[in-house]
Amino acid sequence: MIFVAVGTQFSFDRLIQFMDEWARDNEEEVFAQIGDGEYTPKHMKWERFLEGDQYNQNIKEASVFVSHAGMGNIISARQQQTPILVINRQFELGEHRNNHQADGLVWMGKLPGVYTADTQETLYQKIAERVDMHCPAEADNVKRDQLVQFLGDYIEGSAP
Repeated sequence: MIFVAVGTQFSFDRLIQFMDEWARDNEEEVFAQIGDGEYTPKHMKWERFLEGDQYNQNIKEASVFVSHAGMGNIISARQQQTPILVINRQFELGEHRNNHQADGLVWMGKLPGVYTADTQETLYQKIAERVDMHCPAEADNVKRDQLVQFLGDYIEGSAP
C-alpha cells in the first residue's frame, strides 16, 4: 500500500490528482489523507483527516509514504522506518504562502530515507523505484543527532 498525505494546514490538490491518476493506472492500493482540497479522488481510497494512531499505522504499513514536503511527515516516516517521497507545494500555483518547500527539497533529499520529486514525472519515476527505497532505524542516536543538528543549522541559515 502507498500512503499519501497532504497535512492539515493547506490543501494540495495537485499531489492528490497525481496520485489518483497513478492509482488508476497501477495495481497497488493507494490510500490518501486529502485534507480540505477540492479534488475528489476516483481511483484510490481516501479520508479528509485521520486520527494520529490511524495516520501512524498507515505510515508503518506503507511501502512508501508520499507527502508534501513537511518536516512533521518526514519525522513520522523515520520513526516508522518507512521511506518517504516528498513533493513540494508551489507558491506560484497558490499552494503555499512562499516557496520554502521547494527551497528545502535539496537538503531534504540528503536525509536518510527521504526521497524527493518536484514534477509529476519525477514523482512517478521515484514511485517505480520504491522497492529499492529504505529508511534506516532511528535507534542510531548519532544519525538522529546529526538530523537535529542539520535542521537547526538550516533554520539558522547556516546549512549547506
